Amino acid sequence: MELKDIGLFAGVAVTFVLGVWNAITNHRVSKRTTFVNTVTSQRIKWIEQLRQDIGAFSGLVYYWSHSELEGKAGEGEVLKELDRLRHVIRLRLNPAGEHDKKIEALIEEIPHYTDPRRQKELVDALERLTKSTQALLKEEWDKVKRESEHGPLSERP
Repeated sequence: MELKDIGLFAGVAVTFVLGVWNAITNHRVSKRTTFVNTVTSQRIKWIEQLRQDIGAFSGLVYYWSHSELEGKAGEGEVLKELDRLRHVIRLRLNPAGEHDKKIEALIEEIPHYTDPRRQKELVDALERLTKSTQALLKEEWDKVKRESEHGPLSERP
């Protein structure tokens, strides 16, 4: 075997090793990018759905307290939707999260203020729900931004 053949073989071997290394690296980066994009898009959907559900719940509770629907047609539908929203919102929350716990407590507390004599308490509770939800959504949005810039949050120290 001549020196030029050894050089040629070494060049081919180095090229092959670099090609395999590049393929493996590209595969890992692609999997990570796909994961981050999926998680980020799902978080964004979750943020928007929670915003819509909280808004619908707040509006419906306020409407109910001012509607005089009690005992009339339509009462059942409103109550059914309120119950659905209460449960859906709770299912979207993290039971260990600070803001989530406040929101969950308010979701359970607010229906007690629908009596017309408790309007001030209702308005105050709805305002606290709005503020707590804003804080949660801001926190989650910041996570989305960090994750999209730096990758999965759980992989960082």
